[in-house]
Amino acid sequence: MASTMGCQRFAAPEERINAALPPAAEVLEARQAFDEQARLQAFDAARIDSELHSRLKMRALECAHGYSPSWLQSEEEVRAQLTDAACFEKADRALAQWIGLRHAGLLLAAPPLRPVPAQPAPWLVAGERISEGSFPREAGIAVLHTATGHELFDLGSGERLRQIPRGERSFVVDISDNGRLLSLNQGQATVVLDLARGKPLLRLEHASDQRLFWLGQAGALYVPEVTRRPVFVDLLNGLESDIPTPLHRITAVSPMPVPGRYALLGFNRHAAIDLHQDARGWTARLAQEIEPGQAIGQWPRGNLTADRSMHLGQQNGPVLMDLRTLRIRKPELAPLMLAITVPTPDPDIAYLFGHHRIANGVEHQALLYSISRHTLAPARIGKRLSSTVTYIPSIGRNALLDDFKLVLLDGLAPAQAPVDADAYLRQLPVVEPEPASTDDAAQLAALRAAFLAQAGRDSDGATRAPATGADHDLAALARTAIIETVGVYEGEGAVHGAGSSVREPGTVQVLVRRGKPVILVLTSYEPVNWIIKPEPGAKVAAVLHGGYHPSQVHGAGDARIIDMGRVYAYKRGEGGFERLDGEVRQRSGKPVGRFQGNYRGNLFQVGGGG
Repeated sequence: MASTMGCQRFAAPEERINAALPPAAEVLEARQAFDEQARLQAFDAARIDSELHSRLKMRALECAHGYSPSWLQSEEEVRAQLTDAACFEKADRALAQWIGLRHAGLLLAAPPLRPVPAQPAPWLVAGERISEGSFPREAGIAVLHTATGHELFDLGSGERLRQIPRGERSFVVDISDNGRLLSLNQGQATVVLDLARGKPLLRLEHASDQRLFWLGQAGALYVPEVTRRPVFVDLLNGLESDIPTPLHRITAVSPMPVPGRYALLGFNRHAAIDLHQDARGWTARLAQEIEPGQAIGQWPRGNLTADRSMHLGQQNGPVLMDLRTLRIRKPELAPLMLAITVPTPDPDIAYLFGHHRIANGVEHQALLYSISRHTLAPARIGKRLSSTVTYIPSIGRNALLDDFKLVLLDGLAPAQAPVDADAYLRQLPVVEPEPASTDDAAQLAALRAAFLAQAGRDSDGATRAPATGADHDLAALARTAIIETVGVYEGEGAVHGAGSSVREPGTVQVLVRRGKPVILVLTSYEPVNWIIKPEPGAKVAAVLHGGYHPSQVHGAGDARIIDMGRVYAYKRGEGGFERLDGEVRQRSGKPVGRFQGNYRGNLFQVGGGG
């Protein structure tokens, strides 16, 4: 871009104003970064330069509030007349964002950050435990996310190219097809990272749920907080297309088999848009929308089958979205309770992971499901249950996220021949309810009755505030019960964003095994629907729950449920854990006991003590 900030006594008034009070450092840095990228891509920035010149002129005119310096005044005298610092700061933030958006558009049109390797490295090793990975569709890179950073790797060499600090709490939203841009829900805004430079490119304050999705090389899509309707933006040319649909909760965006068409996947409504390019740039129009009548909690990002004909969702089992028609099918696989659905190199086969109940607890299942034939076969994984299978679309391979490592798999081989899914499910052992020991049941009933009597209930069943001595009776329960604690930041499928009116609870299942009576302690930062699932004969004596945002407890039967208020922890050794431990000790006379914590929770197993 040509310079517009020289200071001459006889220059135009707005140029003298901008020279006396230049744009902030973030504007100058954003402009320099754009210039460097434009040179790398041989992009003619004349139009962008012209528009920037106009925006700088408006900055000066609006923030000077009618003041026009004379040619006799020095730069210091001009600066002394410019008293509205807040106006200039606001204008500079807008300028930095405008340049950042154009830079993002330029990067979307750039070649892949790394070519897709013919022979990928067999593994990648992160500096910390890996929580999840992001894998672009058309670039030979991987981003492995940890608690403190985003680690960028070359899939061909296995080299770690860059480590980007995570900063404040953030949630990954989408990675561009060419692997150059990562959008995050961070703090109170949408943040876009330039992965090559390892720096934030821009920050948007007005995107609903702080979600921004990339659409090929064309632009991005988000839902403004004000209108609550999707908007497509050609970032490089500044063109916006409103999408006339009430779809305001978008959890994933997927390319469809029709060129230029994208599916917008929500909770209970879905839509398709067509992109069109002309001399002015890219625009979008609504092509289709459906309301299938069922809510789908999870559409994992990038969860396309290898032929890109389906997007695999997850709702206690696989949900199949046909991207040619937007029709949804949910295979019935009960009594399996499935938490993970992952594509494989075979577009007809999905990897499933979950569990089913057996007589003495639960049995975990790693399965290969044929979409067209409705068959199941156990998968031969050979790794511990903490490992997570994922799919890397650019190289068409599955991999294991195993603590600090991502390990490529040669394939997901069935451990036995596939059989009809219904026949496979019928072969699973049926768990008959097993009556609890008469003595144990009587003792638990007596303790619970005493506890409820002391705490007090209204005649209509509503619980009053615990009376003095209620904690003494909880302590009486604790003498014969074990205390098990589960702490998470958020549950699976949570939707939230600071500053947003939307805050949907996630879901965490807690399986309770037979054994001694259990007092459950459940804590989270975000709201959670805690689903307690006791196996036959398991005894839940009481449930203590707390969190920064209110949560709900389901499945506790007649166990006493106690709200501890804003008490939560998902890691040992932090201040919140000490407060939680103190709260539990005060109420029960015992510490938190066995503690299971994770940033994002899905399924935990407790109990089983003799």
